[in-house]
Order: sequence, then C-alpha cells, then structure tokens
Amino acid sequence: MRAVLQDAIYCLQGDAPLVREPVACAAEARRWIESPDTRWPYSFENICSALDLDSGRIRRRLAGMTPLLHLHAPQTTTQARRSALADDVVSMIRAGHSVSAVAETLGMSVSKVSVLSRGLASRLKVARDAEIVRLRRAGRSHRALATHFGLSVTRILRICARHEAAAA
Repeated sequence: MRAVLQDAIYCLQGDAPLVREPVACAAEARRWIESPDTRWPYSFENICSALDLDSGRIRRRLAGMTPLLHLHAPQTTTQARRSALADDVVSMIRAGHSVSAVAETLGMSVSKVSVLSRGLASRLKVARDAEIVRLRRAGRSHRALATHFGLSVTRILRICARHEAAAA
C-alpha cells in the first residue's frame, strides 16, 4: 500500500519511472487522490487509513505538488498540452470540484479554467439548479434538497427564489 501511495507521488512530481506520458500519469494520480471512494481496497482513503495517515492532510499536501507537473513534463506541442490540460479541467469539474478549486489545484486563473472547460461548470450548475427546482415543485423540503446536493439551505432558497422570479 505504501508503494501505491509512493507511485502516485512520483506521478504528481513527473518522476514516475517508465512512464511515457507523465501528464496523463499525474492526472490519473490526481483523480485517485481526490476520490472519496472507499469501495476499492486500494483507494486513496483506504490506503491512508491502513497506513494510519490523515487522508485530508495528505491530500492537501499533494495538491500543492500538482503545479510542479508542468515543469517536469516533456515538451510537446502547445495544442497537445492544452488538450491534456482541458481534459484534466473537465474531469475535475465533472468530479464536483468548483472552478476556483480546479484553478488553485492546477495553478492557473479562474478565467483560464472557464475557457478550458468550455463553460462546463456553468452548464452543470444550470442543470443542477433546474433539478433542484423540479424536486422542490415535487414536494421535497429545502433541507432535504440542501442535504442531497451538498448545499446550504440558504443557497437552495436563493436558487428556488431566482427561478420563481424568472418564471413570473
């Protein structure tokens, strides 16, 4: 288990042996580290637990290593780098990370993340808000919606009020 964690760290540093595509290796390691999944015995959470490590603390420390990846990655065409970075941005946003969290993790501006995601975060937010309004109209309480979507009750109230005002 220690070797699996060490391999992920090497990938984040761009120093993984025998890896032809360090950017893809680092992206995969980053997704593994960010995943809260505990169903797989070798998930990040389970490995940290088995090694008696604080997964949140390790995750924060490793997140700081991510920007170093681009310093160690072999030079490829600008288009290929942009495409790989856009894939990372999209996968992180789809995993539920905010645009600002993605920007901080990848060491870039929020506007750059928005451009690379091609508006994905905004589209996902619009779809989420529509689902919240639909479920509220179906009778779900504000508190139940807040719990389900991981938002505050105040945020749910604002989303519902905004949609009611737009409909009026």
